[in-house]
Amino acid sequence: MRRTNRIALLTVALTTVGAMLFSVAASAQVKIGVIDLQAAVASTKAGKRAKEKLEKLAKKKQAELDEKVKAIQEMEENMKKQLPIMSDKSKQEMLEKYRKVGMELQELYMANQQEVAKKKGALLEPILTKMGAIIQDLALSEGYSMILDRSEGTVLYFDPASDLTARIIKLYNESK
Repeated sequence: MRRTNRIALLTVALTTVGAMLFSVAASAQVKIGVIDLQAAVASTKAGKRAKEKLEKLAKKKQAELDEKVKAIQEMEENMKKQLPIMSDKSKQEMLEKYRKVGMELQELYMANQQEVAKKKGALLEPILTKMGAIIQDLALSEGYSMILDRSEGTVLYFDPASDLTARIIKLYNESK
């Protein structure tokens, strides 16, 4: 009988301990944060400097394009005036020159787009690397299970209290 009581007592104790452990594990919450990474990058001091540099480069490249477009428009005006009085051979040469200048404009446009994109990548890469380290440090120090980027549109709902964007911007600007 004593042995049966011990087994029953041990079973009750183990069940109670198991229930308590399950209760603790069930009550442990996953901590999730949210950040708008695009807004965070754009709002940092380094992000603002990068944006200024990109805008300056884009403006310069646009001026180059505008100059080419103006030259093509002048060529077009001259063609309209001269084509009726030109020989067939001269017309063909002028049209060929017009097509060539048009293709050069397209090539310049594509080259400019690529240059701006390359510069953007070069400017943002160190910012994103540093910001990633700051986000990871914050997640580890404050026990976040994950931090999601809401700027990509994949987060359908979040509690505004879980938005870490302003904190990340502040930590980034304060870091060296």
